[in-house]
Amino acid sequence: MEANKPCELCELVRSTRWYAQFFSPLAFTLLDCDSCDTPMAVLGEHRAAVSDEERRIMTAALGLVAESLGLEGAVFDDRMRQIPDHYHVHVRVRPKWWPR
Repeated sequence: MEANKPCELCELVRSTRWYAQFFSPLAFTLLDCDSCDTPMAVLGEHRAAVSDEERRIMTAALGLVAESLGLEGAVFDDRMRQIPDHYHVHVRVRPKWWPR
């Protein structure tokens, strides 16, 4: 992220569908990614690392979104490619040929 450019995930402009916003026990938002159009969970504070428990809370909620959308074979991908300094996790649908 450039020094003068604000973090897109801190700002979270409502340009896509939002599913839910949580404040306790952890602040995070469930919404569609504006780059890949898949559901994602975005941490409510600007940091790249989360604890195992924080990740579990976020992926459990994100899993409910995936289930409600019928995304069978969904996996969680928290490899942060475009915004590496603000934790977020995407739902990805595993292709049938993808090894388990």
